[in-house]
Amino acid sequence: MKKYFIHNAFFRLLAPPVYGVLTYLLILLINNSLLQVNEIFSGQEVYMCIGLTFTCFESARLVIILINRFLKNSFSRAKLLIQFLAGIAIPTLLVTGAISLYFTYVVGFSAGSQLVLFAIIFSFSAVLYNLLYVSNDYQLRENTLKLTAERQQREVLELEMDEFRNDINPDLLYESLENVISLINRRNSDAEEYIDYLASAYRYVLTNRQQELISLRSEIDAGKNIVRLLNEKYFGQIRLEVTLEGVDMDLQLIPGSLPVAVEAIVRNTIISANDPLIIRCYLEDGEYLVLQSRLNDRLVRHTGSTLALARLQKSYTLYSEKPLIQVKAYEENYIKLPVLRLAEEALTHA
Repeated sequence: MKKYFIHNAFFRLLAPPVYGVLTYLLILLINNSLLQVNEIFSGQEVYMCIGLTFTCFESARLVIILINRFLKNSFSRAKLLIQFLAGIAIPTLLVTGAISLYFTYVVGFSAGSQLVLFAIIFSFSAVLYNLLYVSNDYQLRENTLKLTAERQQREVLELEMDEFRNDINPDLLYESLENVISLINRRNSDAEEYIDYLASAYRYVLTNRQQELISLRSEIDAGKNIVRLLNEKYFGQIRLEVTLEGVDMDLQLIPGSLPVAVEAIVRNTIISANDPLIIRCYLEDGEYLVLQSRLNDRLVRHTGSTLALARLQKSYTLYSEKPLIQVKAYEENYIKLPVLRLAEEALTHA
């Protein structure tokens, strides 16, 4: 909520006395000389000026509140014009009415030219009050825009950092490093080969992180590489069986789709020598790349892979009207990735 200084309690209490005294001195200077100020200075008239200032400021403030309540449109010229006209006219009428009553019933004679002088001074005061509000409102709007831009920039940076952390995939990295240590103690040649697979996996991620789309052929190779890395922990009990024709390999996916989906299946499936994991990869109606595996879920889902799959699901909404689908039916688990076609290829296919 915007906080305007005109609504501040200290401003409302302190501004009328200060401005009222200055107004009274101004009136004395207009009607008399500076040398006569000490002689004609009246406490009653000072209090009157303070009261008139309070009336002027509070009535102008009330007009601003009512206009903002009933005219909730954006900062427009019509709203500004109405605010200035009402914010000047109403305080001026109230002040002139009050000073007329003061001169009639307290002083005992008609205000005359003094009434015009008070009307001019307090109409100018109402103008200043409205200008202060408008400048404060403009400043708050500018600050709001800057804060919004900074907040959006921060959100973008946080999103990029989340994507970067997801690309790094610390679970896979630490697990692979542990496997490397184990292989070094057993078979150096296998450790070197495993390091090559690990380097290829992260080289693929870092190389294609700026790409919007990538060929299905590259995704299949990356998926097989992830299976090789994960198989060290599961002693070769994971298999990725791909049944795709050569022409299908030129279809497009979001980079990292297949590795993320494969890892999500592996991380959330019970795998053992008696229950190996076979992931079948095939194309369905030319629209979806399907990963099918036997349903054998873990009791607790792996948080990292689940979040990565959810982020991937959101990413596909930017590129396709077809959603990423996760289905469990007939003791089978299905993850369906919508394949994408470039414009020329889509026209040819149609």
